[in-house]
Amino acid sequence: MMTKRFKDDYEIVVTTDEAGREKEEAVYLGEYFQVALDEEGLRSFKRKSLLLAAAAAVLHIAAGFISNWGMYQVYVVFPYVFVFFPLLYLVDGILYLPREQRAYRRDEVELSFGRMKVTSRIVLALLCVGALGEVIFLLLFMGDGKLVFEALFFVLEVLAAGAVYMLIRLQKDFCIENAEQ
Repeated sequence: MMTKRFKDDYEIVVTTDEAGREKEEAVYLGEYFQVALDEEGLRSFKRKSLLLAAAAAVLHIAAGFISNWGMYQVYVVFPYVFVFFPLLYLVDGILYLPREQRAYRRDEVELSFGRMKVTSRIVLALLCVGALGEVIFLLLFMGDGKLVFEALFFVLEVLAAGAVYMLIRLQKDFCIENAEQ
């Protein structure tokens, strides 16, 4: 798939078939990249990444079902809601991860490993902002006996952030290098 972002990596070559019709074909001319994992390592990395992202998503969604007063505060609910967008892109990047060991094009690397790297950090930051908002709410406004629901929400958000942090740490186990062409 050629997009404007990667258009300089491709060249359109026009060929003529036996019937005399011209056919346009995109030929990749950019750099190739190599991942420092074998095929089993790639499959294991994809499986672990998907499990950690699923755990973070389930914990985050479960936190939204808790009837707590903190979710009525803008500084808690906005980070909670905005986590879903980068989380969706995180899962998309994980699903786009390759299964076999070969030289990868720049668009393949950026739409899988690159997207996963960026969005996992955004998800972690938003989860931490939401947890910090919950702490601020607890310190400033919580005086009645509903502390159990607030604490449960906070714990679930911290556990979701922990799963994303483990996903970020898992990404440090591999490196992407330029491959010889």
